Amino acid sequence: MQTSPTTIEKIERLNLVLVGLGAGASWLLGYGHGLSLLLGGIVMHGNFWLLKKLVRSLLSAPSQGGPGRSRAAVWFVAKSLLFLGLLSAVLLRYPVHGQSFAVGVSLLLLACVIVGLSESRTEIQDLVEKR
Repeated sequence: MQTSPTTIEKIERLNLVLVGLGAGASWLLGYGHGLSLLLGGIVMHGNFWLLKKLVRSLLSAPSQGGPGRSRAAVWFVAKSLLFLGLLSAVLLRYPVHGQSFAVGVSLLLLACVIVGLSESRTEIQDLVEKR
């Protein structure tokens, strides 16, 4: 039995698709810097993934009775250090096109909006069909 993906998984998948399409279009059209867009998308995807792990460890801790707060603190520190480290390394060590990097970063927000709107539309359609 296959379960449907959660909203977070849908956002992650759509984000990867948008980043890939954006980097490919940038490279093909010669507009912007495709590698910078890709790096921005990867940095935000990694940050989002670590945030998901942090929230899951916080939410699962009370039900399991384990060391949830210490695990969440470790995930939060790891997320913060990885995000700041990647961001610093990318922006200081490599020639990154800032606007393209910002577009790659903002694609995660676009994925959240698209999935959120599609989820609410599906819920409304389900309510209408039940009546």
